[in-house]
Amino acid sequence: MDSDEQYQAMTGTTVGEAVIDDEASFRKAEQQIVLEALGTAGVVVAVGSGAVHGDVAEALRLVPVVWLEVGLPDTARRTGLSGARPLSLGNVRGQLHEMLKARAEVYSQVADLVVKTDGRIVESVAEEIVGWETERDDH
Repeated sequence: MDSDEQYQAMTGTTVGEAVIDDEASFRKAEQQIVLEALGTAGVVVAVGSGAVHGDVAEALRLVPVVWLEVGLPDTARRTGLSGARPLSLGNVRGQLHEMLKARAEVYSQVADLVVKTDGRIVESVAEEIVGWETERDDH
C-alpha cells in the first residue's frame, strides 16, 4: 500500500496539491493512513517521505523497515530538476540536498536495511530486499 496513492484515492487530491493547499491537514491524514496500514497484517507499506516522525516513526520501530535510499542526482532526475533548463525558484537543488540530509538522519534511525537505489532497476532492488528478508527468516 502506497500512502501517497491511498491519500489521493481517498481525497481525489494529489499529495503535491495537498501540501501546497494545507500541509498540516495533509500530514495529519497521512499519519492516520500510515498507522492504519502498519497495523494491518501482511501489508507492505510505502510510506511518504515526509511521514517518518512522531507516532509513525514509533510504529516503524516495531516492524521491519527498508529504506530505499536515493541520492541527490537520481532525486533531481526523478523530480525534473536535472533537465537542461530546470525551473529556477531560488536554490531548489540546494534545498533538495538539505531535505535529503535531514530525512536521512530520521530514516537511519528506523531502517533495518538500507538499499541504495541510484542507477538500479526495480528487479535488482527487490532481489536485495528478498535476500535480506530470507536471511532474517532463517535466523
